[in-house]
Amino acid sequence: MEFRQIVYFLEISESGTFQKAASRLGLTQPALSKQIYLLEKELGVSVLERGGRSVRLTHEGEKFYQYSIRLKEIWEEIREGFRKENELKGNYSISAGGTVSAWILPHILKEILKKRPGLSLSVREGDAHQTKEAVLKGEADLGILTGPIAEPSLNVLEFLSDRIFPVAAKDHPIFLKKKIRIEDLKKQSFVLFHQGSALRKAVEKKIKSFSKEFDPKITMELRSVESVVKSLEAGLGIGFLSEYSIGPKLKKIQFLEWNAERKFYLCYRKKSGPGLALLADEILRSVRKWGMERLPSSLERKKVINSI
Repeated sequence: MEFRQIVYFLEISESGTFQKAASRLGLTQPALSKQIYLLEKELGVSVLERGGRSVRLTHEGEKFYQYSIRLKEIWEEIREGFRKENELKGNYSISAGGTVSAWILPHILKEILKKRPGLSLSVREGDAHQTKEAVLKGEADLGILTGPIAEPSLNVLEFLSDRIFPVAAKDHPIFLKKKIRIEDLKKQSFVLFHQGSALRKAVEKKIKSFSKEFDPKITMELRSVESVVKSLEAGLGIGFLSEYSIGPKLKKIQFLEWNAERKFYLCYRKKSGPGLALLADEILRSVRKWGMERLPSSLERKKVINSI
């Protein structure tokens, strides 16, 4: 038995004729008659009494009609249940580092919230350790971390790639050098993120791979991206920033050996409802679209690559 045969039977019962039912269902009358024949054959009884131009229910048809109504109601309930599960709405919290919170999430969440009026999102800023703990403890629904992430209780999805560059204020004396060498950088003051920062760890790993003996003169260690940016713009030293947070008052230092890369990952607890998986998919689609819109033309990309 197929569910469509039940739908056909109910339509005939309500229409009173095969002709009207076939018209409403968008079928030919012979095709509809064949489906009812197959239904009756499987049930082993006649459910419709044909007579003249109209039909009526047999005794067995009356009983089957009641069952059919119940089955249709159950089917509608199933469809409604899955529709609600697949509807992205509710309140969710996201934890991420300063770069993502300040320069990436505002753009993509704005677009998501436009399309999803029933959705409410809150963002809390925290370093890598704080974000991971918040997700594991259920204090945040989603976390955005730098990888690799080895945590069996979390679903981990690649979010975004990021490049980190040494930068300084445009009028910093370092730019008077025609060619910048490691000896020139050793004489400079540095403004860095605090030691728990994922960006700081990526930078230190890159520097040590190039020069294990380099020991920067650190004049400031700050927690927020805004504090680092403002200090660098004021000319207080050299620092390292994500490409997403380098503003017009800052300039990249052409020292290829200190360019670093990292990947961000979106993570959430495996034992979560379907809403979180839907939200994660929506965020990933939005960030990919945003990333494509930010890509420069091929000519501009060549200029960027040649300038690094």
